Amino acid sequence: MEKDKSKIKIEGVMQLSEVIANLEKLVCDMKAGVVTLAAGDESLSLRPSVLVNVDMKASQKKDKEKFALEISWKKHKTMDGFAELVD
Repeated sequence: MEKDKSKIKIEGVMQLSEVIANLEKLVCDMKAGVVTLAAGDESLSLRPSVLVNVDMKASQKKDKEKFALEISWKKHKTMDGFAELVD
């Protein structure tokens, strides 16, 4: 039986160089068409669609700055060589 929802969350303090390496891997994965995220012994692979929703936010306070990026898309399946959106 297939799960309806799978989720992996990675959070915590990292060196900026590690964050940059993770973002560069994300760019390579998206160009290849499969984004894989791993945490411990769990991993999740996503297949981005050609069209994606992007939400970028930046904020600045006296002693803190924040940047958030969210990318989402509708899942698609391939049938006889054609991509079809799944509702």
